Amino acid sequence: MRYWLFGFLILALGFRLIPVSAQSADLATENVELVEGIGDFGQPILSVSGTVLNTSPGSAYANLMITAQAFDADDTLIGEGFGYPVNQCGIGLLPDFALQPGHRQPFTAPLELFEADAEIERVEVQIDGEAVEARTPASLTDGISAVSDAEIASVEWDTTGDSFRFAVGCPLDVFTEWIWYQYAVETGEVRARPHPQADVVTDELLERLGLDAAFFARSLFTVAPNGDRAVFQDEINDVLTSAPDGRFQRLLYNDQHNRTLQGIYWLPDERFLAYYFGAYGDPVLYFTADGEARRISRNMDENPPSEIVPGVSRDGRRIVVAGTYEEQRGYFLYVTNNNFFELLFPAEPPGNNTPSPLPLVNPETDLVNRVIVALEDDGENRLVCFNRDTGDLIDLAPLPFQLAPDERAQWWISPDERHIALAATGARGGLWVIDLAALPSCE
Repeated sequence: MRYWLFGFLILALGFRLIPVSAQSADLATENVELVEGIGDFGQPILSVSGTVLNTSPGSAYANLMITAQAFDADDTLIGEGFGYPVNQCGIGLLPDFALQPGHRQPFTAPLELFEADAEIERVEVQIDGEAVEARTPASLTDGISAVSDAEIASVEWDTTGDSFRFAVGCPLDVFTEWIWYQYAVETGEVRARPHPQADVVTDELLERLGLDAAFFARSLFTVAPNGDRAVFQDEINDVLTSAPDGRFQRLLYNDQHNRTLQGIYWLPDERFLAYYFGAYGDPVLYFTADGEARRISRNMDENPPSEIVPGVSRDGRRIVVAGTYEEQRGYFLYVTNNNFFELLFPAEPPGNNTPSPLPLVNPETDLVNRVIVALEDDGENRLVCFNRDTGDLIDLAPLPFQLAPDERAQWWISPDERHIALAATGARGGLWVIDLAALPSCE
């Protein structure tokens, strides 16, 4: 079953692509759908959505012009709309966007009917654009491999570190809205594969959660990787945990009504970080807990706010934040159960849409001794490791992502701490695997 924000409903239609010039012959549409929805003021909305594919071997296309036309059973034109490319969250792209050779990009075209009671038989979509020089692919450092150029919403490592699942979609959607793939680290093989918990999303689940389709779409309902507990927010933003089928619910927090939940970052053993902010540049509030609704950190209003999404150790107790605290600016280690707070190193935080730090714990001392961070240096994102034992900040490699303010990147380290899966959304989104052994040592 597929749920859509604002109660959107997919209608099955036939469609044709009409090439109108030699340029647009390189542009094809896929997965064209007519979407019914409810607007901000309760009015019914019709739009055509789909994906545009650039089949050209060498040209990019800018200034995409998307026209949708609706016809009735008598082949009479009864409506039309003009569309634009969007990201996986449905947000329009910047005017300088150019669709690269072999790439796909979602689009939407609001549709206006000439008569309110007209019945649509079919929709035709035509795409045109301006051929421009293709962007030169960014060169990758040895040890960093590209896996996908799609917008990646999430990654889930298996317990061995030999493979992981990754999802294409909008990070704010429920995980069953994403398209899932499996990646084998050793071979680099990618296979489309449904999420193992995809079948839990049923009418019975929504009934147990007490949510209609619209509220479920914004619930961020997610199941712990390799676990059997789920986390979600209800219609008033209370945070609860449950079994994947919605039973055995436990309330975690009921004072988040004026907060915007931006993500759930899973840790081992069903622990997780929940983080909140309103928009790019806003401070990030957060808490850590587990799938049984046991709190690990303090209440999020009692934790020091961060200018970045915090990084969390596997046990959920050690948290790395960034910002200005007591007239010191940089990255800090915060231990939630004893209020330990220490400046790790001075630096300018890059923003709340960049990958959160990865604090690594020495198993012999049970102390954080390494912290992997993404820092910006002269407009370039860099992979940097902080050695807490020596106090050295060691530059490891350039990172391949570039972000606009409404885009985000995140990464997940493998259980054996040998590889990092780095993902990004946006027009230059993608997925990369970082082999830490192939980079300079953090000693």
